[in-house]
Amino acid sequence: MIVVFFVVFNFINSSFYINGNDEESIIQTIQSLNLFEDSSIEIVEIKDIGEERLVAFLSNNLPAYIHFNKDKFGNYKWSSAEKKEEPLSHFLISLSNGLEEDYHNLLFLTIATIDNEIPKMELGVNQHVFLEEFVLNKNSATWTEMPKEEKHLTYSYKYYDRNGKLIENKD
Repeated sequence: MIVVFFVVFNFINSSFYINGNDEESIIQTIQSLNLFEDSSIEIVEIKDIGEERLVAFLSNNLPAYIHFNKDKFGNYKWSSAEKKEEPLSHFLISLSNGLEEDYHNLLFLTIATIDNEIPKMELGVNQHVFLEEFVLNKNSATWTEMPKEEKHLTYSYKYYDRNGKLIENKD
């Protein structure tokens, strides 16, 4: 009986440990993934959208995110993760909540690290323009909800310096 209790307790305890329910378990989940094992993890921001949880973080000081979905027991389970190498990095995240057949349900995440030197970005998405500003010398996450458009989206970026001078134009 004691052995059965010990096995059941460890199974239940471990199933709640690797999930996205709190910051500690989020870090444990991230470090359990091959992409991030042996990495130092710094949570930048946690954003909940309906039954989904998005976490912007730094992995060895590089921008990354992890996406969780809530299961029927109320626990957040890992579904996807990605990392990039630039001090100002962009991620296009597809949300499952409220997806309509002919439309995307997208969130555009920009993570700026302490090493970022770009204070302003203009993001063009089809005919829409979003202006994003970043505090320099600070890790931050900016979340932009993409307009619901038909399946094809085109993106362009314009980066500006502190004086508003265009640094780079990417299509």
